[in-house]
Amino acid sequence: MRSLLTLFLALSLSAVVSAQTGSVTINDFAGADELVEQHIYFNKEHSQIPGWRIQIYSSASMSDAKNEKAKLLRTTSDLHATIVFEAPNYKVRVGDYLNRFDAYRDLQEILFEYPDAFICKDLINTRNI
Repeated sequence: MRSLLTLFLALSLSAVVSAQTGSVTINDFAGADELVEQHIYFNKEHSQIPGWRIQIYSSASMSDAKNEKAKLLRTTSDLHATIVFEAPNYKVRVGDYLNRFDAYRDLQEILFEYPDAFICKDLINTRNI
């Protein structure tokens, strides 16, 4: 009896497995093309996304922050700097990085000139990436 039940289950399962062949057709009724176009338009209008920067200087004086930015730009031509105001300080931040790994690579070079520099989260400009 047991062998008959086992034979029956084996034949049933083989019929189910062999019945699962065929092709799949996907129809795009959700409007994915329109959503992609809206996403591209949104990104063009909003040129900042979350990312990483390297902070090299912080001061309560805007003129000191501008001087430090100018000093950095005189010594390094391949990096760009931004002054960010977060009350009560003006902060000089360098770069626009999508991931922390890329920021860390540049941080190793910046640490020779600015030993207190560190990586921080910030809104980065998509035009500079």
